[in-house]
Amino acid sequence: VTNYQHSIDTNQDTNQDTCLDSRVLDLRTPENQAIFRFEAGICRPFRDTLTEKGFTEIHTPKIISAASEGGANVFTVTCFKDSAYLAQSPQLYKEMAIAADFDKVFTVGAVFRAEDSNTHRHLIEFVGLDLGMAFKYHYHEVLHTIGDTFTAMFKGLRDLYALEIEAVRQQFNVEPFKFLEPSLVLKFSDGVAMLREAGIETGD
Repeated sequence: VTNYQHSIDTNQDTNQDTCLDSRVLDLRTPENQAIFRFEAGICRPFRDTLTEKGFTEIHTPKIISAASEGGANVFTVTCFKDSAYLAQSPQLYKEMAIAADFDKVFTVGAVFRAEDSNTHRHLIEFVGLDLGMAFKYHYHEVLHTIGDTFTAMFKGLRDLYALEIEAVRQQFNVEPFKFLEPSLVLKFSDGVAMLREAGIETGD
């Protein structure tokens, strides 16, 4: 175990098949354990921030009778004697909750996309953090809610997971993550002006 862990810690080019074949040992490394702690560190402030803002957490179905979102392929599964599908998104259920006067909802859960994108970064199964809300006066209500939530997530990782960040940095040599507080709200006209200043000609 010690020799295996040392080889993983000191060799960034370790064969992925070797890691997966010995996954229990592979998970002993500080950087791999950090990834799992990061997941918790992202979900916790996401939940806490939205709950403080009056959101209700909902748990949406993952086995559904029809595709719930256009533009994404589905996994078909057998459900007793009928066909069913793994949910591509909680979008329909969020919208139903908003229409039912929940006003503000969020969900954390598995999402499935049957998409062969031919890239190693595309995930066919991942954990989605979704929110839905009605706004009463201006869409900036949504904008500020999203900005506040991301800022809380970034601060939570920075303040509570310094050891995990350092473990990952030792393995992958990543730059320190930077973010603005409060989040930047860039007006469209300002964005166009910035493009022009950078030498990119674009219409209004």
